[in-house]
Amino acid sequence: MRALLAALAVLALAGCSTLPTAGPVHTANPQIPAGYTVDVLAEGPVMDASTQEIVEGFLRASAYGFSDDFAVARQYLAPAVADEWNPATGVRIYSAAANPAFTRAADGGIRVTIDQVATLDSSGRYTEAVTAVTADFTLVRDRDGQWRIAVLADGLLISDLNFQQTFSWSPLYFLTDDAATLVPDTRWYPFEGRAAAIVRGLLGGPSGWLEPAITTAFPNGTTLGTGGVSVQDGIAVVDLSAGALTAGQEERSLMLTQLHATLSSITEVRSVELTVSGQRVDAGEAARELTLPTSVASPVMISDGALARFNGREVVVVEGAEDLGELEPSHPAVPFEGVDAPTVVLSGGDRLVTVPSPGIPPTVLYEGEDLTPPSIDRHGWIWTSAAQNPGSLAVVTAGASGTVSAPWLTGRTVEQLRVAADGARIVVVSRVGEVVRIELAAVLRDRTGTPIVLGEPIRIGEGFANVGDVSWVDQSTVAVLGSVLSEPADRVHLVTIGGTSTALPPVEDAVSLTANRNARSVVVATADGRLYVRNGIGWREAAQGVSDPAYSG
Repeated sequence: MRALLAALAVLALAGCSTLPTAGPVHTANPQIPAGYTVDVLAEGPVMDASTQEIVEGFLRASAYGFSDDFAVARQYLAPAVADEWNPATGVRIYSAAANPAFTRAADGGIRVTIDQVATLDSSGRYTEAVTAVTADFTLVRDRDGQWRIAVLADGLLISDLNFQQTFSWSPLYFLTDDAATLVPDTRWYPFEGRAAAIVRGLLGGPSGWLEPAITTAFPNGTTLGTGGVSVQDGIAVVDLSAGALTAGQEERSLMLTQLHATLSSITEVRSVELTVSGQRVDAGEAARELTLPTSVASPVMISDGALARFNGREVVVVEGAEDLGELEPSHPAVPFEGVDAPTVVLSGGDRLVTVPSPGIPPTVLYEGEDLTPPSIDRHGWIWTSAAQNPGSLAVVTAGASGTVSAPWLTGRTVEQLRVAADGARIVVVSRVGEVVRIELAAVLRDRTGTPIVLGEPIRIGEGFANVGDVSWVDQSTVAVLGSVLSEPADRVHLVTIGGTSTALPPVEDAVSLTANRNARSVVVATADGRLYVRNGIGWREAAQGVSDPAYSG
């Protein structure tokens, strides 16, 4: 392969005896096919390889095994196990920055020790899991005297670099219980056969933690049909089992919506058609009105005892909220556009108070000791909690109040909470002793949209020693202002739910943040009142004398 590339390079240079040094500048726009990937050809075992070389070769071949159905990787295995080894049971992902260590195992085989950073289960669910892991390989000689692996665990062991080259993340979209909007459940699938894998994942249903709060339009038992998924000229044709025909016209439209949103992660898919046993199914039009509530265009914040708004150029005081000094305001929360809920602030840290408007004085909605910053969901409920949690969160509106059961929070110190724009999920930051936990839970509601209980949580953002603030960036990403163990100060981390985390450049003395649907919208405030907005890959100071910026939610 390398020789071929070298030959092609020589031929290309031979056609150009000299490089131009003068003349007009021309532009080019090369078109790379959507979903284009580079195939890496693995090599089989060489003669008289040592036991360690066999294990090393097997790990290299299995890392790219999806391109050949692991045929080369199985050449490193003894015949008795070559057909039994199942690479699809899961993936252990290790840091490429620390090469695997190879030692002699107790049975004379090879032990591989890795710095694991994450795992992937058989359904494509990614979990950060930083720990040292060992894998043992027992080897025997075959009839030709060559070493082959005779005992090994199922699944794959690959580096994070190989994982990024081999797998792609895809959100599977389900429906809120009121079918008002979509909720993603992120999975990872190999590039090879990704379209069919995505649809199988969608038909298989949501992850267990999310299931109580959402639904799907596909009838129970619907599977991918024999026609599978084909993509041509931007159209994905999805063949389903006969059970799909039991869905009514409204459900079929929602099925199309789920499929369209889910398959849109494959760049070449622009539309979706349904078939059953190869016969076209009239599903009507996708329910494109399923949208998230709209946030206010500009973040609000506290400025010199008033509620103000940053319009991109300057900080402007909100009419009627010019003087909130007596309230000792902090941490404003703003409703989504069109949602019947007031803008609120914390007053002195122990009262939740509505922000006054012309002719309407402030109203105390809730009182508690050391309240968490409030969050407003798309149903108009305002969420908060006493820091010392009794196993529930408080929710209020202008005319009602209640509690949302969360037994798993009992006895913890709750520091932050934010409800997602879809209203089906909430991120909660709590502390157990000195241990910080960032957790995601499903929000279960009754038929009126009133929240009643939180489901069992999952942890995200492993390794944080401190968290100062959190905000939803988009449906799949949470911005965390905090520090992991190796960092000297808090900085913004973009934590992908069911995926990897990315740290942004630090802002000195950052204490709070907010975001609105994308990473470019992240706004950060500092302890001394400076406001920073994104500027290229870094930050730009935009205002002074402010605190606690907030978009809707």
